[in-house]
Amino acid sequence: MHYTLYRRENSSAVQGWNSGCTIKRFLQNIADKELYRCISIQRVWVFQVITCFIMVVILVLLLAISPSGSAEASPQKNDVSATKHVRSSSGGSSDVRENIRCHIEQLEEDVALQIGREKVAFNALLADFYRSNDFSPVWVERSQVTELLEAIKSVEADGLSPKDYHIDGIQEFYDDAPSSPFLKARYELLLTDAMFKMSYHLLHGKVDPEKIDSNWNLSKGENGNGLVGSLGDALAGDSLGAVISMFRPRHPKYTSLKEGLARYRQIAADGGWMSIPDGPTIKEPGQYDDRMPALRRRLEITGEIEELALVDTSYASTALLYSSELMDAVKRFQARLGLDVDGAVGPKTLRALNVPVSRRIDQIRLNLDRYRWFIQKLEPTFLLVNVAGFTVQYVENWNYRWGSRVIVGEPYWKTPVFKADMQYIIFNPSWNVPPGILRKEALPAIKNNTGYLARNGLQVIDRNGRVVNPASINWSSYSAGSLPYRLRQPPGTRNALGRVKFMFPNKHLVYLHDTPSKHLFDRSTRAFSHGCIRLQNPLELAQILLGWREDDVENVIATGKTRTVHLPQRVPIFMVYLTALVENDEVLFRDDVYNRDEAVFSALNEPYPYKTVESCTF
Repeated sequence: MHYTLYRRENSSAVQGWNSGCTIKRFLQNIADKELYRCISIQRVWVFQVITCFIMVVILVLLLAISPSGSAEASPQKNDVSATKHVRSSSGGSSDVRENIRCHIEQLEEDVALQIGREKVAFNALLADFYRSNDFSPVWVERSQVTELLEAIKSVEADGLSPKDYHIDGIQEFYDDAPSSPFLKARYELLLTDAMFKMSYHLLHGKVDPEKIDSNWNLSKGENGNGLVGSLGDALAGDSLGAVISMFRPRHPKYTSLKEGLARYRQIAADGGWMSIPDGPTIKEPGQYDDRMPALRRRLEITGEIEELALVDTSYASTALLYSSELMDAVKRFQARLGLDVDGAVGPKTLRALNVPVSRRIDQIRLNLDRYRWFIQKLEPTFLLVNVAGFTVQYVENWNYRWGSRVIVGEPYWKTPVFKADMQYIIFNPSWNVPPGILRKEALPAIKNNTGYLARNGLQVIDRNGRVVNPASINWSSYSAGSLPYRLRQPPGTRNALGRVKFMFPNKHLVYLHDTPSKHLFDRSTRAFSHGCIRLQNPLELAQILLGWREDDVENVIATGKTRTVHLPQRVPIFMVYLTALVENDEVLFRDDVYNRDEAVFSALNEPYPYKTVESCTF
């Protein structure tokens, strides 16, 4: 009976082996089952016990001497864990494919690698790619790896780090090709991970903007904008380097800032610049100061003044003179840095001059990534507000058409960054105090003194639209949430929105508008609003967007009546935050008014997670 049972199970085991089991697993299966049979017999004759014991000893000996795979007997490089985890002994492509399959499946199951939109999207692309190829290796030509290595090295010019794309590991395998299935799979996955990750970062940016600011609403696109198909075609025959370059932004603003990064890196390689010592403000031409040679040299390095062929080191009187030429160079520097252009070297200008070149390089790098967030999503016609630069530009069919200074939210009332569509314009608008201002500012001021309403030209409107005498209201009994009234500023010269406002419906209740406080546009730093964007020249924009003449706009305003006019077509508006950009081939730097740079820079330098193939066991 026992013999018959053994023969049947043995036959089943052999059938399993013929369908793909390894010798080692086959022998282990028999050993486990036979030992179980032996110890489970309640009445065992002595010869049966001896027979079982001998069989188990023989099977154990066979297990000990069974081959574990010649390719894995001599681990190479980092192949220590391969002996532990990979049981396949064949060096064929099926074993490499099994390693790849295991990695992809564990990648999809690992919750730690699925936190954050960019990780989910990226991992999904990688999984789809290998599933579509039946987990087979795709890197079959050495020339493809050569192209990939060159592409990885090139991203340093984009402010990205080649180390994020396994440059060292790939180079090591490139120089010394792997032999075992485990190492072949590792090499394969490093190459594909690098290719997808690098292309994805060039297309969308490395840093996830939604982690920096939850208001960001420009989708990256879960399909990677055709990334899987394009890279698959490249591996099938197209130039891999050319295809990867397709994902790199080609917009002139981006390429110009890349060139600026190269210039500042060269300045750093040449030694950078020395700090200028503190001292009294240098105000007027003809003023003498011992710091003048250092000031001139600082401005020579960044191109605000022509470099002297001979440097005067004698400290003669002319070398210490603040000349008109030097003052003009200071003004050029101030304009480039967004400072008050007065030619005076005071604390603010001196602080900007002394920012080290390494910090300026970091600033350019993080803003290149900010550009990648949106630059390839721009349409031929759009409005772009740079909150950090206090400017707005209108581009029509890819051509610059109009620009203006703007006033943005003060740090307590930050202007959000997002994208929307401008749909209509309201002339002679009334202004209803928004909930945030009502809660934080208006209602507390009214409770303290109802004169706040008259001073700001505000009316109290009930739910039926009637004007109510503020003296008849017990203001202390209401909160902002329970107040059954709204506060309205009627159209007129005192209206906070001026003569026109531009509407692009959004959850933030933010819009562009005119303002009666024109003097604030003379300031270099213009963060004074409650979050909306005030325009210096709003009527010009209205004429352009509506296709009207100047008289048409003036006549509508002259009526004093509120009028809504829809745009002929919606215009996308992008609210962005850039502290480094290029205009007229000059790199412009802006103060980080909302202190947002550090978070982006930190995320840009943080290593990107990668789940290694060592985690696989089968």
